[in-house]
Amino acid sequence: MGATVKKMYKTSMLNSFRLLILAITIFFFYDFYLGTYSIEKFFTEREYGPLAVLKFHYRYPAEFISFFFLVIVPAFYYSLIRGVKFCEKGFYYNRGLPFMNKFVPYSEVKSFKLLHPKVAITITSQKGDLFVVADNDIERVIAILDQHNIAGNLAPDEYVKLFTNFKKFIYFVFAFTIVLFLIKKLGVFQMGF
Repeated sequence: MGATVKKMYKTSMLNSFRLLILAITIFFFYDFYLGTYSIEKFFTEREYGPLAVLKFHYRYPAEFISFFFLVIVPAFYYSLIRGVKFCEKGFYYNRGLPFMNKFVPYSEVKSFKLLHPKVAITITSQKGDLFVVADNDIERVIAILDQHNIAGNLAPDEYVKLFTNFKKFIYFVFAFTIVLFLIKKLGVFQMGF
């Protein structure tokens, strides 16, 4: 179905979550930058400042590579790439990682319900699966579902479920950040310099 299905619209992460991910990325970058000053080999260079840190990690890239793949790549993926793709015959629901995407044909969609007037809806399949879709332009998603004659309820009365899902996401991001920070501080990712 991949090459023959034309993409109509792709949702994006909510701007408030993008700011949260940016703040976490800046926190880890600042820790990475200051952590360079604690490496003994860095002091033998007898240079200090941002350019010296850059030169050092150019010569010894192991820690920068781990920082790049553990912080920069996930931040880029979750803030810019991840989203629900609405196509002509159905939508690809992203469950967190690219290989976990699930295609749901519009013929299997039972209904949708508005959770928040501007940013979130739930889509229910005939199998009973529930998909939460959050986007900065949720009206576009509703228009696509309306084009395919999918019944919807536009009365926003399920804010509790929405906030529960967002709380889980925020808790997951903070827990992952703390665990990654502690593992980094314990020296698990440090290479011998």
